[in-house]
Amino acid sequence: MTFGEKLQRLRVRKGLSQDALAELLDVSRQAVSKWERDETMPEAEKIIRISDCFQVTTDYLLKDGPERFPERGHSLPDPGEVWNKYGFLLGWALAVWAVWCCIRVVPVVFFAGDAGWKAAASIGLYYCLPYLALALSGGVAAHLWRREGGLRRYHVGLALAVWSGLGLVGRCGGLLIGWLSRQAEDIVVTQKEHSAGLVWFVLYGVVLAAGVLLCRRRKEQDP
Repeated sequence: MTFGEKLQRLRVRKGLSQDALAELLDVSRQAVSKWERDETMPEAEKIIRISDCFQVTTDYLLKDGPERFPERGHSLPDPGEVWNKYGFLLGWALAVWAVWCCIRVVPVVFFAGDAGWKAAASIGLYYCLPYLALALSGGVAAHLWRREGGLRRYHVGLALAVWSGLGLVGRCGGLLIGWLSRQAEDIVVTQKEHSAGLVWFVLYGVVLAAGVLLCRRRKEQDP
């Protein structure tokens, strides 16, 4: 069995995609693909990291031959492996919580509708859209987490960008509609909420910049 065949079997058994393994080893997916096709060999440092990642010896990886694939041990599950495999449930839990919070605001939106559609739209955008953005970002992170067998930096960046971007749209839209309608402003946006809104704008802006930066770093790492 060649090095590439061993690496591929180890990766598949651990439930990692080539992208996920490349992220763990700080290399490109194309490099992992070439290793598995036995077109190139990794450097000594990478071989050591591969042996640590899959808990096998370097001799097993480097010695060519029909040796038997290492059996699964009966030790306690590795916390890191459990986190990579089931941690995505936290993203779905966050999404469910955000949807529930949004549902709790819906009656307030209907009540504000008695004062006109602008009041209802102001509350809906200002309060509901940020919660929906949080639910969407949690679902996106959970989906990517499960697909790639672990949480990556760009997963966090994408989730932060989605939440902050839509949240910023909701807060700005809600305040704008409230400002355009004096009646809606009296009901929805007080002076205190205007000040709080400015704080939210700054927070969303910082988080959006951080999310875009994380996603951009991922793009720059890909050849």
